[in-house]
This record gives sequence, C-alpha cells and structure tokens, in this order.
Amino acid sequence: MDNKAKGICLAFGPVVAFVGWVLCQVTFVGSADLDDIGAILANSAGETAIATVAIILIGLGLPLYLAGLRGIKGQASGAWETLGILFITIGSIVFIANLGILGSLVTMADKLVTYMAAAGSATDTAEAAKYANAAAATQLAAGAVQAINVTVGSLGTLLFSVGFTCLGIAYLSSDFKGILPFIPLSYLALIAGILGIVAVIIITPTVNPEFASMLSGITFLIGTIWAVLVGAKLAITDG
Repeated sequence: MDNKAKGICLAFGPVVAFVGWVLCQVTFVGSADLDDIGAILANSAGETAIATVAIILIGLGLPLYLAGLRGIKGQASGAWETLGILFITIGSIVFIANLGILGSLVTMADKLVTYMAAAGSATDTAEAAKYANAAAATQLAAGAVQAINVTVGSLGTLLFSVGFTCLGIAYLSSDFKGILPFIPLSYLALIAGILGIVAVIIITPTVNPEFASMLSGITFLIGTIWAVLVGAKLAITDG
C-alpha cells in the first residue's frame, strides 16, 4: 500500500468511525446517565436498524484507520512512535470487540418491550407473573452488559489516549507536518492523549462517568482531526 492509499485510509477511517460513535451516543444514550439502564433500554428499543448502521460505520472505519496508521511509521524517530501506534491499535481492537455489546443491548431492549407488553396483556395472574419475571431478568442482565460496555469502553479510551500521548511525544522531535503546517501535530496529539487519560483515570471515579464520556468524545474528535491532517498530507505525498 503506497502513501496515497494509506493517507486516504488514515483520513477517511476515523471520520467514518467517529460518525458511528456519535450515532451511538445520540441514539442509545442521549441524555440518560450511563448507569440508567432503564433509560438506555428505552432509547435502544426498536433501533436495530440504527444499531446496524453504527456497528458497520465503526467496524469499517477503525480497520481503515489502523491500515492508514501504518503510513506514519518512520515520520518520527525513536520508540515513542512505535509505542503510540501499538497502543492506538490495541485500543481500536478493544472498541471493535465492544461492538457486540451494542448489538446485545438492542436485542435485550426489544425483548424487554415484548415481555412487558405480554405481561400487560396476560389474561391470568400466572402468565402475567411469568412475563414480568422475564422482563425483570432481562433488565438485570442488560444492566450487567452495560456495566461491561462502560468498562471495556473506558479501557479502549485509555489505550487510545496513551497511544496519542506517545505519538505527541514522538512528534515533538519530528519535522513532519500535516496538511495544515501551522497546526503542531505533537501538541494536538498530546492534548487528545492527556485529555482522554484524565477523563478515564480522574474524572470517571471522582466526578461522574457522563462528564468523562463527554471528554472522551472530545478526545476522539481531536484524534480524528489529527488523523485527517496527517492522512491528507500522506495522500498528496509521492511514494
């Protein structure tokens, strides 16, 4: 794969994945707290089509991102660049693996709606109790799945952020410029990385996960901008 192809992947992949991530946040979380499983299930019910689109966007965008990430190898000397690429790669793989949880939540939400409707329309007490118990069990299981979702998402964010911090350190001593040379790639990567690390390690346990999630979103946005700047530069470079 030449520089142009790698650059296109690096610039295009993160944008696609970020759109998928935003779609998930707006549709399935919205204004709900991350631990409000009832609200999240209510938002998720009947949204199989949107979940499928989001999964496809993220599942397509991140591999393209990783393919393009290979194109920056050698733009900065030393081990920091290698470590940065490694951590971002592992973090992206964690995000991809976490996509199955999104599908599970949507499935559980639809089942919960079915069970609650069946309980409400049951003609006898035993049948109503059966469906009510099934609904309660589904909501309990969904709560556990959402807890895993948040934990795995935090791990992916942390790995991704550490990777960008490493890239920021690496590019401090590099002359490589993005498509907009007046924007320092090193500081942009450091801002993305440090913000994500603070969100996961400090904000999540001391403030609240919702604020941390917002900061993580800013981290992903800055990381996407960084990738577009670098990818566009590679795309117009011969080789």
